[in-house]
Amino acid sequence: MLIRTPRSRVLPFDVVSELRTTFPDPASLSVIPVYDLLQAAARGYAGIDQRFIRAILDRGQAAVPDLLRFGLEEHEDDRVDLEEDLIAMFRYLRPEQALPFYVACIRRAPEDVPDDLVEGILPFGQKAVEPLLELHRKLEEDQTADVAFLLANLKVRDSRVLDLLLERLEYDAADGAFCLGLYGDPAAKPALQKMLAEIPPDDAELRREFEFALEQIDSPQESKPEASLEPEPFDIWALYPDEAPPPFEVLTSAEVLEMLESESAANRASAAESFRNREVDAPARTRLFEHAKNDPVAHVRACCWEALADADEEQIRAAMKRVSADESLDLVERCGALVGLCNSADEPEVARRMREFYAEPKTRAKAMEAMWRSFDRQFATYFPKHLDDADLEVKRQAVWGTGYMGLSAEASKLASLFDEDDLRQDALFAYALCVPGEIARGRVRGLLRKVDKVAGGLSQGETELVKIALDQRLVMHRLEPVFSEEHESEGWGEESETAPAMQPTAAALATVGRNDLCPCGSGKKHKKCHGA
Repeated sequence: MLIRTPRSRVLPFDVVSELRTTFPDPASLSVIPVYDLLQAAARGYAGIDQRFIRAILDRGQAAVPDLLRFGLEEHEDDRVDLEEDLIAMFRYLRPEQALPFYVACIRRAPEDVPDDLVEGILPFGQKAVEPLLELHRKLEEDQTADVAFLLANLKVRDSRVLDLLLERLEYDAADGAFCLGLYGDPAAKPALQKMLAEIPPDDAELRREFEFALEQIDSPQESKPEASLEPEPFDIWALYPDEAPPPFEVLTSAEVLEMLESESAANRASAAESFRNREVDAPARTRLFEHAKNDPVAHVRACCWEALADADEEQIRAAMKRVSADESLDLVERCGALVGLCNSADEPEVARRMREFYAEPKTRAKAMEAMWRSFDRQFATYFPKHLDDADLEVKRQAVWGTGYMGLSAEASKLASLFDEDDLRQDALFAYALCVPGEIARGRVRGLLRKVDKVAGGLSQGETELVKIALDQRLVMHRLEPVFSEEHESEGWGEESETAPAMQPTAAALATVGRNDLCPCGSGKKHKKCHGA
């Protein structure tokens, strides 16, 4: 599921309230038309999880017309790109009608055909040849590599396919040889042998490509028809979590507030949590405060208190203090109120309560979260001792606290957690925040390379995560970020003599306060921008 920048668009039906009141009850989802479910998900009103996918796939082939209708439409204005999810569902259902959708996906991005799309098309065998040839004719030559690969991989003997691959050989010798070897037609041997004879001896790599292609053609080919080849077993459920909230980050505040009225406690809690990463305006503060006081579920009340952490109203702050101190209340709610008080850690009463909650194993993780969210270094010594804690959540909060407190001496301990699947992303982020190194815009790309090396290589998603952490680190030292989109486009942060002066002064090294304006120039408070 890919997230796009939100755009204003009104759905032609009122599916918002329907999902708000029924989600996540699988029985209720199953009676909503598939097309409406997809429209709602593309708008950001539903989480894409196993419940959502099952509500569609349990209908079997009856779901195909709506899946195809949605898949063949243009979705430029959608907030959430569902193409990968549609491909997965079509691969699971394997309907004959899926072929036009697959070809449409290739047409939209012919130079970047994903593996799952290839796996979806291959079982069509002969039926896929004509539409792929037609698509190939409409593309520019430099866009055709993946389509040629697909046609070769189908292994359907067709003179048009052979001619196309021979033309590919003339355009790109290495790629053409690879495709012809994969295709396996002996009729390609003369062209390969002729070109191989013309390749200089010192071009060993290209010669190996041609020699390998000829070996493949000479090797015994599978005798059973290509169209009967069964695809690898496809486990769609491994792609999705059991439960996931809607992607609140793409919704407006008003839409999230609507979700806050959901009959689902999980949705209400997730809606409240989403306000921790957006500005909480007066209407949102009012609604969150009402739910914090009156919601029937303690976890929802806790999430609302946490979302109100930046509220300056004395009435709200006083209520948080009362809740956190009231031993008759649910500990979950009291912990939420304590985290909501993170900006008041300079008050002795609040700091004392954080330590009291820390002293109790049941509330230690939330107390540590309140401590590191305070950015108050009076709590810096609490985190290192828990980097090997047996309690996973305590350990996670220790990781975040170590990073945000800038405890460089503990960076190697954070690096040792990279191999723990449950903590790798947390540890990468925290490590980037505190790994020893000069805090300067011209050096931050070097830090990125260092993290990549220590981590044994970063995935694309991990690289983006580390970039965010490094930008936060710069901002916390009153320097402009390097990796954010606007700065990337300007070419800032390059390690060159032409880069702006990047050596921070002693004053600049002081941590930016949560209520200060963010130095990145966004106009937002630091706590709502790079300090979020």
